[in-house]
Amino acid sequence: MSFPVRPLCALFLLAGSAARAADMPPSLQPLAAKVLPAVVSIAAMAPAGSDNSQDDGDTPSDNGDNGDNSGADSSLHATADTPDNTAGTVVPPPKTIESLGSGFVFDPDGYILTNAHVVNNANAVIVTFPDGTVYTASIAGRDKAADLAVLKIDAGHKLPYVKFGDSAAVHVGDWVMAVGNPFGLPGSTSAGIVSALHREIGDTDFDDFIQTDAAINKGNSGGPLFNMQGQVIGVDSAIYAPSGASDGVGFAIPAAMAAPVAEELAHEGSMTRGWLGLATEDVTPQVQTALHLPGTSGALIGAVSPGGPSDGALQAGDVVTALGGVDVANPRELQIRTAEIPAGHSVNVKYWRDGSARQMKITIAVPPAAMDDTVTPPTPGPVVLQGLGLSVAAKPADNGVSVLAAKGAAGKAGIVPGDVIEQVNGQTVASADDLQAKLKALAGQTPIFLISGNTADGTNPGPRWVAVEPKN
Repeated sequence: MSFPVRPLCALFLLAGSAARAADMPPSLQPLAAKVLPAVVSIAAMAPAGSDNSQDDGDTPSDNGDNGDNSGADSSLHATADTPDNTAGTVVPPPKTIESLGSGFVFDPDGYILTNAHVVNNANAVIVTFPDGTVYTASIAGRDKAADLAVLKIDAGHKLPYVKFGDSAAVHVGDWVMAVGNPFGLPGSTSAGIVSALHREIGDTDFDDFIQTDAAINKGNSGGPLFNMQGQVIGVDSAIYAPSGASDGVGFAIPAAMAAPVAEELAHEGSMTRGWLGLATEDVTPQVQTALHLPGTSGALIGAVSPGGPSDGALQAGDVVTALGGVDVANPRELQIRTAEIPAGHSVNVKYWRDGSARQMKITIAVPPAAMDDTVTPPTPGPVVLQGLGLSVAAKPADNGVSVLAAKGAAGKAGIVPGDVIEQVNGQTVASADDLQAKLKALAGQTPIFLISGNTADGTNPGPRWVAVEPKN
């Protein structure tokens, strides 16, 4: 007797195929149909020789070893009419460089967001919609620091547009879709996941990129990166491309940065970033212990600018943990979060002081045009601090006690002559005698000094916290 082996195998194969099909993600067709009408192709023309994009590093790397982080946009095409020399000497028309990029309508009144490097030095910008409608656009504003620009077109009617989403709610592994004009192919979509967050690649002053493996190529610059709800959570801006094309490592400016910049550029023509007037540094485990902090997350304040927006509200030794409802884990995150908030806005600041969590409202201000960093040389008058290798001036400085010599434990900790000790273990130091008394009261604990002045390599990073292990 024989058995029907083949039909049985066929059933198993069909069952396996059905199981695999059920595991596939749903079609992105509804999402693409929803957002595509608001995504545009951009052609920016600039005079030849103006180099409208190379200064911004948009040429993909051809060497995977050099770590270049390349802009995602635009092949550059030099164009010129061929002169008709049969009719005598003819002066050829000026050559132009065409930069191809992407953008999206974020305001139905005709405002389009793209990358600043797409329209750098452009004297004419053409915007093309998916239905083939073409408009000449003006540049409403540019913010080179964030590599963003806003274009304005007058369509005579409301335009299809897309909204910004919450990039702070994005997680590694989330599905995303990129839409743009790669290699001059408008309306191209690609899908992938969020590969990483908070990438710093040296592309802008405020790098905090979303990394994705959705295919991003030259010409995608300025295009939107969507979440599955059709909200823009990033602006595609750069790729790492050793092969010269997409290698699955693309970077997008998060919506938390792009959205406020877009609004400011559209309505004010420029972005005036906020300033808190703080010098901050990382929270080390030693500082955590000395200041009775729950962890090492946050930005430790070393100094507050006199007359600045935080003067009278925050003080040296406070640790900022959140700004405007967004947690900050370190000084760089505080810097980026501050840069996302236009000057003049009031925000809630959460911080730790004296072992307890506090909060208050602070109005972000316009940064001063210049800072006076003149240092007055200290007057000699040595007082030796036994066991620390420190010699300090007897006469107080304006903000603490001046260091005249630093050897042994103090020297190893990075303290140098000319430094000023402002605090020890969170307590303000008024004089050499006061410093001695506070050190004595520590009874063998490791002193944590708040120091201002140059570091051992001669640079001046601003106030810093230094732990000095006493010599037994």
